[in-house]
Amino acid sequence: MSSLKPQTGTLNHPITHIEFCDSQRAQSWMTTLFGPHSLNVHSPDRIHFRHTLRLLQAATVGYIEYGTDLTVSVDAQDTLQSYSVELPIQGHQRWESAHQSIVSDQHNGLILSSNIHQELHLSGDCKKIQIVIPRSLMRANLESLLHRPIQEDLQFVPSMSSTLGTSAGWWRMARHFIDEACHADSYLEHQGLASEIESVLVKGLILAQPNNYSCALNKVLQANLPGFLQRAINFIHRHAKEEIKLNAIVASSGVSRLTLFKGFKKHIGVPPMFYIRRYRLGEIRKTIMRDRSNSQISRIAMDWGYTHLGRFASDYRKFFGECPSHTAKHRQSKEPDAIVTHRQT
Repeated sequence: MSSLKPQTGTLNHPITHIEFCDSQRAQSWMTTLFGPHSLNVHSPDRIHFRHTLRLLQAATVGYIEYGTDLTVSVDAQDTLQSYSVELPIQGHQRWESAHQSIVSDQHNGLILSSNIHQELHLSGDCKKIQIVIPRSLMRANLESLLHRPIQEDLQFVPSMSSTLGTSAGWWRMARHFIDEACHADSYLEHQGLASEIESVLVKGLILAQPNNYSCALNKVLQANLPGFLQRAINFIHRHAKEEIKLNAIVASSGVSRLTLFKGFKKHIGVPPMFYIRRYRLGEIRKTIMRDRSNSQISRIAMDWGYTHLGRFASDYRKFFGECPSHTAKHRQSKEPDAIVTHRQT
């Protein structure tokens, strides 16, 4: 039997405490956050699953443990909806794929990506930090850094040191924010701040950990945008909720239309009007994910300049691979109404 016990107080970004002594319930809970996987528990009667987490905007951060030896398996054909970034604070785990085996402990974290067969073997005393980042959020932040759309999914090197290199700095930052997130009176209760910290964590991860876009990112970071292009982008961001004419963008840049288009093609990869559409859709998605008043999606879209809602829905599906209503459902499925404790007794 299980019970759901709301405690006093309601927060914009509540903490959730989950406890199960049943492997099926634990697997079901993690599937909602991470994606399809199987759970092989060596001693089912000894499982004591505990998960403390906070929803930021779309990502979740917190601590997780299972209380017994077990194996988590993910098939290559199972498309994970999220990346899982993990660092044991006690015990250890071992990650295995067809060609690689990595031991993860306090000195070495892991990033679980999609599209490969992988197994994660956890020791019974393994308690770990976990940051779960939706693929759509990772993609949006990567495209923001590259100033262009991407074709292939982001794939990280799975091993992530917590003691050496730039990844160690990222872990220091992440541990601070996760520790803070698990306090009921945290400053992360403030919606806008939680959203900014989420962006810092995700973009920092993309830049700190080697991945299949690292070379492209280095080129972008080393090449500053020309002044005329930055002026045009700043103008678009300031007026994105208004009707923007191409002539106004050209005027803001201070160069000819031809020069502006060449600059967008070289540095951004798309024409100015396509960039506007992409920026608006990204901001609409952010608003849907962080909205706590259940505003109508159509109203949010219209606030950002969309007057043809059919066109909006079509554009949204092309960019994010899902309907706007599905984005809202994902947020609602992760969002408890208060600080809750869910225990199996």
